[in-house]
Amino acid sequence: MPRSSTATVSLHPDHASEHPVDLCHVFDTCTQVERASWELIRETVAEAQKQHAHEIHIEPDEECWRLRYRSPFNFVETRISNVDDYQSSLTLLESYLWDSSHTDSPKRGWFGFKAESTEQLLQLDVVPSARGNTYLITFLQPLKTPPPRLDELAMTKGQQNKIRDILSQPSGMMLIASDVTHARARTARAFAQELVSPDKKIVCVDSPGHPLLPRTTQLAMDTPPTTQQVQNWQAMCRLGCDAIIACQPLDDGLVPELSRIATEQTFVVQSARVKNAVDAIARLLALGVRSEAIARSLSAVVVLRQAQCVCQYCRVSQIPDDAGTSWLAAHSPIKPNNINDWLRHRMRSSFSKGAGCSRCSQTGVGKALEIYDIVPLDDSVKDALYDSDIRYALSLLQEQTSLPGQLLKLAQEGIITLDEAMRLVPLKESQNDPYH
Repeated sequence: MPRSSTATVSLHPDHASEHPVDLCHVFDTCTQVERASWELIRETVAEAQKQHAHEIHIEPDEECWRLRYRSPFNFVETRISNVDDYQSSLTLLESYLWDSSHTDSPKRGWFGFKAESTEQLLQLDVVPSARGNTYLITFLQPLKTPPPRLDELAMTKGQQNKIRDILSQPSGMMLIASDVTHARARTARAFAQELVSPDKKIVCVDSPGHPLLPRTTQLAMDTPPTTQQVQNWQAMCRLGCDAIIACQPLDDGLVPELSRIATEQTFVVQSARVKNAVDAIARLLALGVRSEAIARSLSAVVVLRQAQCVCQYCRVSQIPDDAGTSWLAAHSPIKPNNINDWLRHRMRSSFSKGAGCSRCSQTGVGKALEIYDIVPLDDSVKDALYDSDIRYALSLLQEQTSLPGQLLKLAQEGIITLDEAMRLVPLKESQNDPYH
């Protein structure tokens, strides 16, 4: 397979390109000498998929390398003593992405790769460190699977209708809050397709290698963006757009401008690398967006979290411990004069955990489950923002989240563990002041 430097991008702003290198069929074209190295990369990527990881960190250390898988649920580390095989594999991968792997500058490239029968778009970052190059492989999206529509997201019918009502507004802003990069992008693309119509001009900014969306003007923007990418984006936003979709968190300097545009005849969907609605508002405030501007433009925050399900093959009953009982008391409290209803509610609960089996590699966990929480900004929250009473506005917003109730129901049905519900919504998070 021929090498190509035009298919990748250096982090230097003068060397940007959005076209990934296709390595999905590299096993059919590589030499026998290279096969072992490609097999090691495939095993590494497959293990990441098995752990629902969205990032693979490979970092040199004293007398070893550290191989780390980061998922929404944990950060698993493996120490590699014999680094020669990994060094050969990564050097080979670099040679397919760049003309030369010997440089003191950080590099970024994109490539398609097949693992576990799925062709994935991956991003490779290489950054020199004191002990050698450190590597980050990030999962972006499946190459061949089309972006989901709104009906295909893990939302209830009521949530879908609420999203459609918000997207039908002529102007305003909606934030997509999630700590998982590809989940934010997938949701934003679904919203973009929902907005498409013959009488609307839709502009969408996305990561390099993004899938093509019908009837949508798309721009690729790296993180951080190059000067040219920022100029193209700003110029496109001034061309009379009906909707602007940012599938990835934009550079900090661009967010206040989007908030201003959202108060005009444009609807803006913006991604935010935060975990909840309160943090999303706090993020806008930290970037210099005035509370009055948030009250005028922001319609809702769509929160997306991922939970680990209990393995259905080794599920066993579990009795809540003291911490679990405290969490249940906070989110399913005893109502006055309603003790019988509370007892029946508790009796119907069937809390579970995974004992561990061969199907789940003795982990006790099964598939990942996406959970959406749509938090609108009602009049009381907006009034508090207009009055610059930030603390009160955020406390009101925190009370409107439906995530604890959704997690409680999933735990009571034995779909997730009570510990997983507590991880996603810690008890201290619901009790503490949301604005520090």
